[in-house]
Amino acid sequence: MTHQASFAGAPEFDLKLAAKDVPSSGITIDFDVDEGTRAALARRFGILELQHLRGTASVRPFRKHGLTLDCRFEAVLTQSCVVTLDPVIQKVDESFTRHWLPEHLIEPESSADGREILIEAEGEDAPEPMTGGAINIGEAVAEALALAIDPYPRKPGVAYNTLPDVPGAVAEERPNPFAVLEKFKKND
Repeated sequence: MTHQASFAGAPEFDLKLAAKDVPSSGITIDFDVDEGTRAALARRFGILELQHLRGTASVRPFRKHGLTLDCRFEAVLTQSCVVTLDPVIQKVDESFTRHWLPEHLIEPESSADGREILIEAEGEDAPEPMTGGAINIGEAVAEALALAIDPYPRKPGVAYNTLPDVPGAVAEERPNPFAVLEKFKKND
């Protein structure tokens, strides 16, 4: 297993595992992503820095020809505060499970004969297709990390105010539209 920096079309964190290399009892892989790969992931995610990314991946057979990945990872990253643009540090501690099957064994999600297919919102995710009989643990981790990153990081204690504080500003008083009707009522 190697970590490689990104080049055209390749994932930044490339940690592939072939299904044929997974024993029936499964395999556990510890990973600690190197500095060059972390820098490439930081560029991909539009963050200032990815200080560390490490974890453990447990892979076991799934439905004879597929694989299941149970993964837990930790990361520390720095982003810009959406209010002050100051650096904000976020710690991520995530775990996830994903399944893969060879493409020919995956049932299509839509029905050609127009029948309705029910999908449970809280149900297990459908298996993903394997590429070349292998899975990319690194890309699965990168995708899970992307989902865990706070999209609106704020420096502690900083609030986003939608109304600017302008000294001496007074709310504009609008005339009551029924005041004219009130005048007519008094003249009767």
